[in-house]
Amino acid sequence: MSEKNNDDFIYNWRNELKQHADGAYLVAKRMASNLKEKGLGKSDVIELLAVENFDLDLAKRVASKVFDEKDAVAEKNTIEVSVVPTKYADCAPIIERSLVKLSAKEFAKRLCSGPYAIVKADEKSFDSWVRLAELAKTSANGKNNLHAELKPWVEEALLNSVLVAQNDKPVITAADKSNKIFKVATRKGEATVNLAAGTSSSEKFTKGNYETFGIADEFMVSAADTVSPYQRLKRALDF
Repeated sequence: MSEKNNDDFIYNWRNELKQHADGAYLVAKRMASNLKEKGLGKSDVIELLAVENFDLDLAKRVASKVFDEKDAVAEKNTIEVSVVPTKYADCAPIIERSLVKLSAKEFAKRLCSGPYAIVKADEKSFDSWVRLAELAKTSANGKNNLHAELKPWVEEALLNSVLVAQNDKPVITAADKSNKIFKVATRKGEATVNLAAGTSSSEKFTKGNYETFGIADEFMVSAADTVSPYQRLKRALDF
């Protein structure tokens, strides 16, 4: 596949959400949440969403959702992401939750250890990741630095999953469609994917600690094609 076709594929994949009413809601909600975190008020968020060509009624509905304290409390222990993460921003909240739950050393170990490690690191590099995680736990600037270092590694893993899924031509069967559980078989192996939990039984997903960092493997990408691309899943990260 040519580089241009790869770029077109990824561009379309990342922007597919916005082509549907429910997808537009998710994109608008993510934008509204980011604006709220920057200190903007509800009316400002509505105005900015309208400027971004979102329907005014949708902008008002999303702003009400984001600024509703009861909803914020209800979702305290969950993270809402698209069925399959399409960019680093989708993974960032999950990474931050993992950073809170894990020690800096365990965080770096899950990132750098094993045959499917997201980051290939020698002993010196591993120590650098531990320090980055330690600083990220104590300051906003440290967290920003960690995200900046992690982003290219995570996006490379996401891109690889998409490209492998596209080339594998998998056979997908619904093991429990109502609960979004699928069996995915390819020439290289098979895995059970639970889209409701955001997990895969593949060796790469489990040994690569993809769940810790919110990354989808190729089996999850393939399974996601069987459901609406703009549906949501909530991942509870109580490990």
